[in-house]
Amino acid sequence: MEDLERRIIITRIDGKLVCVYMIGERIFDALVEDERENELRVGDIYVGHVQNVVDNIRAAFVELQPGVMGFLPLDERGRRTVRAEQEMIVQVKKPATGTKDALLTTDIELVGRFCMVSGSIGADGPVEVNVSKKITDAATTERLRKLAEEQTKDITEATAVMIRTNAAEAGESAVSDELDALLGKWKQLYVHGQQRTCHSCLHHEPASYVRHINRYRKDRIDQIVTDCGDVYEELRHFFPDIPVNLYEDTSYPPDARYAVSTTLNKVLERRVWLKSGANLIIDRTEAMTVIDVNTAKAVDGKRASETTFFKINLEAAEEVARQLRLRNLSGIILVDFIDMKDREHIDALIAKLRECLKRDPVKATYVDYTKLGLVEITRARNRASLYETWRGED
Repeated sequence: MEDLERRIIITRIDGKLVCVYMIGERIFDALVEDERENELRVGDIYVGHVQNVVDNIRAAFVELQPGVMGFLPLDERGRRTVRAEQEMIVQVKKPATGTKDALLTTDIELVGRFCMVSGSIGADGPVEVNVSKKITDAATTERLRKLAEEQTKDITEATAVMIRTNAAEAGESAVSDELDALLGKWKQLYVHGQQRTCHSCLHHEPASYVRHINRYRKDRIDQIVTDCGDVYEELRHFFPDIPVNLYEDTSYPPDARYAVSTTLNKVLERRVWLKSGANLIIDRTEAMTVIDVNTAKAVDGKRASETTFFKINLEAAEEVARQLRLRNLSGIILVDFIDMKDREHIDALIAKLRECLKRDPVKATYVDYTKLGLVEITRARNRASLYETWRGED
């Protein structure tokens, strides 16, 4: 798989901007955004006006722009301090969808390619520096930690700095310059944000696909291809070190060339076939996602053996990890692999699954192999699932 070309394709399909990550001819990741509906971008920061606080749902409704509302969940501290008619700095955490208002937060994040700065604007306290756990080299981790601690030693505002995985391959000057810019922006929010008028936009995020691409390490993207002129110009600005190509064959658009629509429609089917003839059955519930691995045609007319089950399970582990990314599934995932008795086979399957989950830019964690033979996985929620964005399902 490492020898196959890794590319990102960005195109517009039926009023939606679609960004997919491909290895060879297979899609592993997809971002879909309806540009006609989203007036707000995830990450935008506003001086909002609290219209009302609803105690029984522990939330406030905040007007970001005249007539544009957001939903702000409140913790215990927020319920004591947030009042109607108050002005406060909030950030868009999730865009509006259908009848639902945009989801807001007071925990502000400024995200770059190598670093992230976060916290509550106006709070005082120590600076916390963390380095991504995906950076496994101890010397690199310590070097990046010291760099960040040196740059934040004079800051008195309560701030958390996260050095992202991408920083491991970047030069120190690139990481330092970006962190300096983010801290400068944070200080501007801290000092001037309180003085800006209601409904002011304090920070406007670049397009969602820029934030999406920022999750990937540079060495995992060979090229970016788009047929959208505006997208092409923005990509060249934000990613000068990655080849960006403007696709100009109007007779054979990227959607057809790379089978984007076909793949996204097919991938959301309940049954997913594997090359061996086995399949996955993927069912979503309110509490979790359940994935069942079936031998199906893989053992038709053949003698089923432990070795056969082991090979099918290894193939299924690869596809399970791909489906989690592609469908953007989150929360609790239970996988019922084919039962095996050999402990060495079980350990090898777990190792394979762990390896596949590590390739996911979103935090996906192997939790346990239960006594019932079920594998437990958790995956962080970073945006709406493909069911919601591509199909419009909840």
